Amino acid sequence: MRGEVEQPLVMVEVTTAEDVVIAVVRDDVDHDTFREIRSALFSCMASRAAALVVDLDDVGFFGSIGIAVLLEIRQRADQMGMRFAVVAGRRTVARPIRLTDTQDLLRVQRTREDALAAVRRHPRFTGHLDDPIDTGPARSRP
Repeated sequence: MRGEVEQPLVMVEVTTAEDVVIAVVRDDVDHDTFREIRSALFSCMASRAAALVVDLDDVGFFGSIGIAVLLEIRQRADQMGMRFAVVAGRRTVARPIRLTDTQDLLRVQRTREDALAAVRRHPRFTGHLDDPIDTGPARSRP
């Protein structure tokens, strides 16, 4: 007997590298999937890691709702004192971000390695997106 199994619309794979949570989003980011992605990213932030990197290199379609979710996550990360970066090496993701001029707000990097380096060296920011406060250099582990 065969039963139907409901598959998630999108997959967010979470790993940890030292004090950084890496959330790899796979599939499309649109009005059908943004709630799952948002929920998964907020769950990643519950770990209270020093930083969150959202890797979008396996995303096929990236709608404007994806930018809104990332801006919300970035703002929450700032409020928590968590460093944040987005990997957007694919044109399907980088182009909408560039067209909306949000690449600096989202701290976009081309590769995961660049994003990891950025969150490990970047000063912590707190507060509102438009009012970052430098609280000193990021801690690094030996």
